Amino acid sequence: MAWVLKLVKRKPEPKQVTTNFQAGEILYTKYCMGCHGPDRMGTGDNPSLIGVGQKYSLDEFQDLVSTGRRMMPGFPQISKEEKVALGAYILNIESKKEDEYLLESDKMPKEIPISAPQYGFTGYNKFLTKDGYPAIAPPWGTLSAINLNTGELVWKIPFGEYEELSKKGIPVTGRENYGGPVVTAGGLIFVVATADGKFRAINKNNGKILFETDLPAPGVATPAVYKAGNK
Repeated sequence: MAWVLKLVKRKPEPKQVTTNFQAGEILYTKYCMGCHGPDRMGTGDNPSLIGVGQKYSLDEFQDLVSTGRRMMPGFPQISKEEKVALGAYILNIESKKEDEYLLESDKMPKEIPISAPQYGFTGYNKFLTKDGYPAIAPPWGTLSAINLNTGELVWKIPFGEYEELSKKGIPVTGRENYGGPVVTAGGLIFVVATADGKFRAINKNNGKILFETDLPAPGVATPAVYKAGNK
């Protein structure tokens, strides 16, 4: 998967009294822009933050920033003042005029020094076509068998597919995948990993797909193998 990264100039540190909304915009470029993009529209697998003010209160937002959720890590090191400022910007509460939403320059978070880097980046944006497919030649995902004694590549197959392309007669392209396979003593490979949400059983000797079925969601982890009743 090819990605496009861009440098952007950070906003300068304010020197006067500023609202939390303005401080939050600066903090956003430091903590959040790399995943959610410069315009809060999301990047890659990271969601858009537009409209989240209708979903979270300021207190709920601060808790979320502290603990994280799913793919998002927690930021317990961020001060309460920073979280309030971030919340003002991301939840779009600029219009509130209460004192709690005012932040004087001498109370600006210490984590934004004058010597802060002048540039940030816009996040990991997948290099895609206008139709949403990888803008590079397929295969866009593979599964390979390597002889660890010799280093020889025994076989390699395109791994994963776009059903709508397959229906048009396009050969299997492979898809982005995250998660390892497991190999059994009986010579079967069990693997999920692909974005098409399939579970597959594959012949370890030649890469032939013996069985596949749909999962409720893509499985981005190695399957578990267990023994019960001597089986």
